[in-house]
Amino acid sequence: MQSGQTKILKVAMLVVLGSILMNCRGLQAGKELVFEKIERGPLIKKATRAYQDGHFSEAGKYYEKVLMSNQDDAIVAYNLACCYALQGDAEKAARFITHAFANGFRDIGLFFEDKDFDPVRKAPEFKKVEQDIRERFKAVGTLDYVAASSMLPYRIRFPQDYDASKSYPLLIGMYGNGGSSEGFITHYNKLNNPQVIYVTPEGQYPRSINVGPQWHSRTWSINRVGKQAWRTGDELVSDYILKTIKKVSSEYKVSDVYLMGFSQGAVYAYTIGLQNPEQIKGVIGFSGYMMDVEAGKSILSKKDVEQAKDLRLFIAHGVDDAAISVETARELKTFFESQGFDLTYSEFEGRHGVKADVFNEAVNWMQL
Repeated sequence: MQSGQTKILKVAMLVVLGSILMNCRGLQAGKELVFEKIERGPLIKKATRAYQDGHFSEAGKYYEKVLMSNQDDAIVAYNLACCYALQGDAEKAARFITHAFANGFRDIGLFFEDKDFDPVRKAPEFKKVEQDIRERFKAVGTLDYVAASSMLPYRIRFPQDYDASKSYPLLIGMYGNGGSSEGFITHYNKLNNPQVIYVTPEGQYPRSINVGPQWHSRTWSINRVGKQAWRTGDELVSDYILKTIKKVSSEYKVSDVYLMGFSQGAVYAYTIGLQNPEQIKGVIGFSGYMMDVEAGKSILSKKDVEQAKDLRLFIAHGVDDAAISVETARELKTFFESQGFDLTYSEFEGRHGVKADVFNEAVNWMQL
């Protein structure tokens, strides 16, 4: 598996992703297709724990079950290959690392440096797979990024009794890592007779640059790139959100503008709100945290915070959140209060998510 910080990030990603997703396994029984529900989250947690404890055979069995529920999961296939390699099974390690790359795994550097494969690297069948992968990906060149203009999407919903002659608050929703605008727009259904226009833009990057096609699993940031590319990407996210606000406001009657971010989306919601208090009335942060101030890759400055004291803030966090600890929210509360912000804070019984009653509370707060 992965070592050091990279391994920690991957383990965290697997736990969070597994807690959100559930897949089905189809079994052909004559003409009837039978589906067996697989609880990915608990299986991935068990696999991770077994791996960390050195029980590689046990971890492999859990990963096999997860892979059966979705054979396109390149990261799970990679982890399964690691488990077999650590048991000295070169044939199965080669088989599943091939499966991982065939299904979109792209972290070549990690693969050739991963010490998990050391027990089998000299085996003929594994050496052949290494050579095949090296030759195959030599031709694809190096991944880099350029800032360029394009048409970017968003989804929009209106109150059931929408009246074009009236003005409504505009709420921009930014989902968490691995989400999509299509998924996040459905949170509107949680609201009781909402009197706001709700818009969800779309993060422009696949969830991982080391995995191929990922359907609607998107992220707001690019990582594992240089500092300047990271900062440029974040600046472009801000530009995208502000242009979305401008376009929607030019087509519909909009009063105050609010940003609502969940998890990773909250990071950008706080940043964009703090940098643009003249355009954005307030920010709702669900189960998130704030970008570091004055850090190397951060676009958020102390001056931004100091000049945004009129920004209204609503922070909500589940007390049982395993992805981002509630302590993070409590520290953020203390920080904003020390800076003199107008802050409403809410802890709820629950995990990493947007709870319906708290979302209603936040939207009602918007209109106070």
